Amino acid sequence: MRQRLLNRYEEVTYESLTRVCESNGARVFPKVRLADVFAIEKSGLSSEQFGYGLRSHFDFLVTDNDYQPQFSVEFDGPLHKSSAIQRHRDLLKNELCEHFGHGLLRINSKYLTPAYRGLDLLTYFVDAWFLERAFDEAQRSGAVPYDEPFDITFIYSTGNSNGRKWPYWLTLDIQTEMQRLHNERRIGQMAPSHHVGTDNDGNYRCMSWLVMDATSVLSVTTGMRAQRFPAVYENELVSMLAMFDLYRNLLSVLSGPRAALMDRNRFFQERLPAFQQRFPMVSAASVGATV
Repeated sequence: MRQRLLNRYEEVTYESLTRVCESNGARVFPKVRLADVFAIEKSGLSSEQFGYGLRSHFDFLVTDNDYQPQFSVEFDGPLHKSSAIQRHRDLLKNELCEHFGHGLLRINSKYLTPAYRGLDLLTYFVDAWFLERAFDEAQRSGAVPYDEPFDITFIYSTGNSNGRKWPYWLTLDIQTEMQRLHNERRIGQMAPSHHVGTDNDGNYRCMSWLVMDATSVLSVTTGMRAQRFPAVYENELVSMLAMFDLYRNLLSVLSGPRAALMDRNRFFQERLPAFQQRFPMVSAASVGATV
């Protein structure tokens, strides 16, 4: 009996990945062996890494139009968290990608939902990859100053936007709305503050908060796994994702019960310091309150 090549989530990933890669002139191939991508012979690998490289595959490999490998995408289902064996296999694959300098994006179903200004996170990451390479080429040609840093949130499209919303500042609309609410004195900050730290596995954890008035604070926490994928800074992205969660809660508070709010003194004296101690800071932003 023959088996289906892709499961349901892998099929959705393949379709979304193909769509964004084709718009960037790239190709997508499913179920490609690591040994067909990496020259693992005499490459200094351990015996365990070598054996794994021979028998394992990438869920999806992205190449340019000349079939040169660019990066890979893995869809990680629940088993990747619950199974110690699977976590070890993931570690081996990460190590091989690190050894050969190969980009690897690990996603789950949350990366496929277009919840961020009409974008899904898979599209965001992949577009960032190709935009950074176009930016580097523009710098080499002299079209962009050599000392100008790449920042996907401030890149605008002057041509066909392919239905995407530019710039790729995911929280632009939310930030504008919060500014309006602050001007109307309905919230005490014009933008949220946040603390981003890392856990023991190097993954990112973010607490974002908004001072509502003299006595109360609204806060959320969220996280994002560390990626071996250039162009996107996870610490910046996770703070934007936290703002989406915070804004959803804010709308509920403004239209109904205020049970989600926390005492302002307790938040700054207990909850925030505990989070900061547990997750050492990678980045932070503090916005002054007007109450």
